[in-house]
This record gives sequence, structure tokens and C-alpha cells, in this order.
Amino acid sequence: MDKTKSLYAIYKYDFHQATQRTVLAEAEGADGANNVNFAQKYFETLFDLNTIDKLAKKNRKGEATLLPNDVLAKSGDFIYWRVNNSELKEWWRRNGKDSSGFDNYEKEAVESNPYGVVLIDNRPGVCLMAIEKTSAWGNNPDLLRDVILDEFNRRLAEKFDLEMRIEARMNPTDIWDFVHERLYEHHDYIRKVSFTFQNPKKINKTNAMDIKSARLKAMLRTVEISDALKGFFTMEFDQYTNGKISQENKDMAEMVQLCGENGYDICISFKEFKTYRINDYVKAYYPFTIEKLKSFRAKALTINGKTELEEWFDMIDEKTKGYVNESEVPKRRNKARK
Repeated sequence: MDKTKSLYAIYKYDFHQATQRTVLAEAEGADGANNVNFAQKYFETLFDLNTIDKLAKKNRKGEATLLPNDVLAKSGDFIYWRVNNSELKEWWRRNGKDSSGFDNYEKEAVESNPYGVVLIDNRPGVCLMAIEKTSAWGNNPDLLRDVILDEFNRRLAEKFDLEMRIEARMNPTDIWDFVHERLYEHHDYIRKVSFTFQNPKKINKTNAMDIKSARLKAMLRTVEISDALKGFFTMEFDQYTNGKISQENKDMAEMVQLCGENGYDICISFKEFKTYRINDYVKAYYPFTIEKLKSFRAKALTINGKTELEEWFDMIDEKTKGYVNESEVPKRRNKARK
């Protein structure tokens, strides 16, 4: 795996009037409706100092751990920010023997602060945030998103009677493109593939499809003559045995087409991505290299007079124009029951 670059989940952010006024906003007479136009500029000023105080990460009991962070570079509307997590590693060390001759053990612990990178494009009308997918945050950029969103919302609510949204950009995917991307770009592997076949007699309508595969015909016929509501076909893999999950496998391709056209489910469980279902909306991820981050810190410009970070965000803004925010993802429907 290439260690010189990281994948970043892409988020869109905006500002709106707070749904519930704070005591401080009430006391100062803050008017969120009038402050919305100034929110983006205020957000940018938070990064003018080296750090944004310490971010609070709360556990399930509501107890907060304060996390350090650093603004590593800021140029115009672009920000390179590093946010540390806090991990406590514990182990037991043998420490002599007790009076009965049994070993004594003492618990020892050390705190580490692995970090994740956040890149921000605060240009008017753009408002994109890229959060690194890193083991420091459980390979889940949403965890870091939630921590920083709590911090910004606290500041905005108290001072301006405003709130912020940070939503992942989502895109409906072609199953074959998605599998190829997971296997060959993300170095993931498939653990399980499951197909669900509805019984044609138990549903109101199905699309007529000319099925050529004798294996597939037998599978569907078995579900039908058994008078079952539905049937399942599942395959399990390890990291060395999923190379034939592609359109080159004609039976597989026909099975995917059948499911896709009739609204049947296909679930693919990956090692890292977990579960993908046919036609799912998934987060947008794009790579960015460490060398380009160093270039941004050095304020180096390309032949176009831009930093490489600005050009990267230009590319992302263009490629994700047709995407939706996560709250806009349409609910799944079973097309076979229309």
C-alpha cells in the first residue's frame, strides 16, 4: 500500500440559524438570522491562531478528553489542520513476587496522540472539507467530523446564534466500478457476497429478463417450486480468492443484472468497507499526497499560479457537483414491489 498519500472523505458545510438559542446568545441579543452572512468569515478567523483551543471528545458516559490540534498552514481560503486523538494503551508488567511466592503484576499505561489531517476550502460558494481516513480515528472520518462539529457549533451558538452542518458528499455507485475501486484502489478484499431472489409468484410485478444461464434458471426455479417467499445465495471469500467478482464472470454478471433490474438485493461485505448494497450511495474519497501538503506549507505555486491544494479542491468541486449531501440520500425502495 502507498504510504506517501492518504484518502480523504469529502464533506460539504454550511451555516444556519440555531434551532435552540443559548443563554449567552440570549443575553447578548445575538440574531442568527442577521449573522448567517458573516458566519463563513468568522469560521475562517478561528484558524488565524496556531490552534483552536483544545477539542473535546466525549465518551459514552459524557466524560470529555481534551485533544490538542495544530493549524499547520493557512493560505487565503485554504487551511491545513491537524487534529490529534487520544489513545490509552494499557498492559500488565510483572513486578516481583508476593509473600506466598506468587508473581505480582502492576498495570502500566501510556497515552499516545495519533492524528488525522483536515483540509478546508473556505471559498464562498465552495465550502468543502476533506477529512483523512486514518487508523488514528478508527478509519472513520465521521468520528473526527463529529468532534470538530461540536466545537464549532458551541462557538457559533454562543456568539452568533448560529449552527453549522458538515455533511458527507454521497454518490450512487455502479456495482462493478465500486468493487474494482475497493479491490484495486483501496486494497480491500471481499469477505462475503449475498444475493436475494424474490419468488415471482409472491410479488406484484417483475421485469421480464431473458435468462441465459442454466445455473441461474435452476436457482430461480427452485425458489418458485418450493413456494418460498425468497431465496438466498451466499459466497464467502478470503483475501486471496475473490478475483472472479467481475463482469468477466458471465454467470455473475447475469445474476447482478437480474437483481439490479428487479430490485433484488445484493450485499457485498468487505474487510474494511463493511457492507455495500447494490445502488448504495457511498462517501466520496480522493487521495492527496504528503509531498503536496509540504508544498502547500511552503506556499509553492503551480504554473497556474495556484497551490496544489487549491487545484485539488477545484478538481473535487467539479467532480462532486452531481453528488448529494448525506441527509439528501433517497430512501431505498424495493422496485420489484411497485
